[in-house]
Amino acid sequence: MKALKAVLVVIGILCFLSAAPGTVAPWSSIVRGLGVIGLEAPPEHPVVVYGTRLSSLAFTLIGVFFLVLASDPLRYRPMLVLAVCGCFAVGVLALAAGCLTGMQPLWYLGDTATSLIAGLLILAFWPRGVQPTSLK
Repeated sequence: MKALKAVLVVIGILCFLSAAPGTVAPWSSIVRGLGVIGLEAPPEHPVVVYGTRLSSLAFTLIGVFFLVLASDPLRYRPMLVLAVCGCFAVGVLALAAGCLTGMQPLWYLGDTATSLIAGLLILAFWPRGVQPTSLK
């Protein structure tokens, strides 16, 4: 159980820290950060800024979701299924989107691998031998 909690905490912190700055940072900082990691600067169009901030907020909240799961994995056991399915879905969709948009493979393969490995780690440390509580 400790290993599962550790995996969930690490996933939560990584999701939170990688995305939270994008929700509040000035656009110039976001563009500069993308340049540092070798990605082309997106246009400063309102739809692009809105989409970037909204997706950053979504990943920040996903990080919070994993931290809540880590607080008591047995209590939130049904949500672990959602977490595993979400990890696999993000991995597959990152791969498809990266291929379809012509991104450099380094970037989307990193997201794909990270998501799939996270899902596999949750499955590897899945709580066994504990019966789910009945709903009354």
